[in-house]
Amino acid sequence: MLNREYEYVAAIAQEGTLSGAAVRLGVSQPALSRFLKKEETELGTALFQRIDNRMVLTYAGECYLDYVEQIHALQKRMLTTIADIAKSDLGRLRVGITGIRRPFTIFSVIPQFKKKYPSVDLTLSECASDDLERMLAELELDCIAVNVTKQREEFEYIPIAQEEYVLAVYKDDPLVEKARRVKGFRYPAVRPEDLADASFIMLSRHHRIRQFADSVLEGHRISYHLAMTSRTLDSALEAVSNNLGATFTPEVQLAYIRGSKNIRYLSINTPGVGYQFCLVYRKGAYLQPCARDFMEMFRRAFHEQDAEARFYE
Repeated sequence: MLNREYEYVAAIAQEGTLSGAAVRLGVSQPALSRFLKKEETELGTALFQRIDNRMVLTYAGECYLDYVEQIHALQKRMLTTIADIAKSDLGRLRVGITGIRRPFTIFSVIPQFKKKYPSVDLTLSECASDDLERMLAELELDCIAVNVTKQREEFEYIPIAQEEYVLAVYKDDPLVEKARRVKGFRYPAVRPEDLADASFIMLSRHHRIRQFADSVLEGHRISYHLAMTSRTLDSALEAVSNNLGATFTPEVQLAYIRGSKNIRYLSINTPGVGYQFCLVYRKGAYLQPCARDFMEMFRRAFHEQDAEARFYE
């Protein structure tokens, strides 16, 4: 920081003598003289000239003082900005979310966050879970919300909910009649063999939910019909609502899916359907208070909405 340099040179220029500047600054004259000699030696030119027993700035000294004043002003702005960031009046928050959770985030969490932190620059990135984890690991994001089946050493996890991969079907699908209540599953459950010859809307193979779907169908040697392939899960669910087939999905709230009243969730009576929905951040990374507040808002809003959804089931 250049506080001392600015104050010393400015005081000498204003007082016109080393003795007067030393009294004003509360330092000894020899100490001030040593400072000036050291500064001029490092710069390779004189900052002051003596005229009629007064110390007057040289042209180099005028330039020096002008630049130091600019630097000093920038330093004050920097300290003010950092103080505002520390208080969360200013800042940046980069959140990663999977597409199916995006509407919940936009409509339920972000409005209350922006109301509390209007000056925080919030960026929402929508990607597949693997991409979000990569971006978090490379510090391109501050926190992400993803389904977790296996934790990674470099991340910290805040559990939001214990969920399961389920089957989304049209309300009048024959599988609804086949489903039965099974202990340990939230929804009426079907067996993998009940899915034989059913029509499915599938995601592309890089999606984790597609990988789960393949493990169920191929693992149990189930033959099925591919009705269509969808790029996003919300589009697949909209296709289900129009009776185009069934789809595998995480247990997400259906409130934001078009035609959700036509969709029914069925549990799949097979091992490995459970996962944790978590907020995740990079271990050791600095998190602004507003980031931690965002995650708490997310957690609270999720549980409030989830409780309401369960009430109406």
